[in-house]
Amino acid sequence: MVSQHTEMPAVLGKWSQVLDERVRGRLGTIEPESLKLALIEANSGGKRVRPLLSLWFGSALGVEMERLLPVACLTEWLHSAFLIHDDIQDGDIWRRDRPTLWKSHGIPTALNAADWLLSAVYREISSISLDPSSRIRILDAVSDVHRRTVVGQQFDLSGRADPSFSLQRYEELVRSKTGRYLALGMVCVAIVKGLDDGVVDTLWDVGDQLGPAFQIQDDLLDLTKGKGRGGEMGNDIREGKPSILFAHSLQSSAMTDADKSSLVSIMDRSREETSTTDIQECMEIFDKCGSIEFAKSEARSRSAQGLGIFSGIDELSPVIKAEFESICEYLTERNR
Repeated sequence: MVSQHTEMPAVLGKWSQVLDERVRGRLGTIEPESLKLALIEANSGGKRVRPLLSLWFGSALGVEMERLLPVACLTEWLHSAFLIHDDIQDGDIWRRDRPTLWKSHGIPTALNAADWLLSAVYREISSISLDPSSRIRILDAVSDVHRRTVVGQQFDLSGRADPSFSLQRYEELVRSKTGRYLALGMVCVAIVKGLDDGVVDTLWDVGDQLGPAFQIQDDLLDLTKGKGRGGEMGNDIREGKPSILFAHSLQSSAMTDADKSSLVSIMDRSREETSTTDIQECMEIFDKCGSIEFAKSEARSRSAQGLGIFSGIDELSPVIKAEFESICEYLTERNR
């Protein structure tokens, strides 16, 4: 179903150790111990694509590492906080092939850890060496993404098992929840570098294409055992989540009334009531409606559009643009 691009590009992966050292350093002194352990667990085991993107982009632009690391950390803190909230809202029990934080530490501590992470986002902004106007630009960017992601999550919650859910509504959801979010680190780096609003706006446009491509690939990975959910397939179906597969199939001319009734009924069941047979039935409907092939094509098309927008930024070197091409390929062809 997905291709075999399992390895993160070296241009990103080479920053993993630097980032890990900073993350461990930030979390290692937290008290009380119970909160520290929860935060360390919440920030372990992931790909850390967003902070690594900021380190790669900033290094390529010649920004000093001590000004980049707070940007990398704030994107990691924001992402981890949202994942904690999402897992509680969705009732997910697996994340990155380990129990979710609310399962391992309880809902009260999980919520407290997410709150700490959100406060740390703004602490990182205050630690960057910047002139006042640039700090305000970063604060505006981060707070806007924070707000948009919350709005996107509400679109997600309200679209579950909704028989009228459409591709247009999916676009609204994914641009809010994933698009700007993916571009945030690069935008903050551009501001630190002193690039103008035109470049920043273009980077947001890149996110509006590449973020959806990234999410569409996640929707596809949910139909495999590679998403890090303890080997379970079809968790989006178990949760009734409005994926691109759900949206496309509802609008497909191949969808019969009986298929639609079955699909919506299964998506509306609780996680506990949803069987492996139900998952298989939904996957067969997605396949019959051409939704899986549509999603694959859409992910690649959106990735290509994002790359095209990025490549049009005159201030960036050919080397940066070539490296970004390998990053786009990884984000939309990975199998985990």
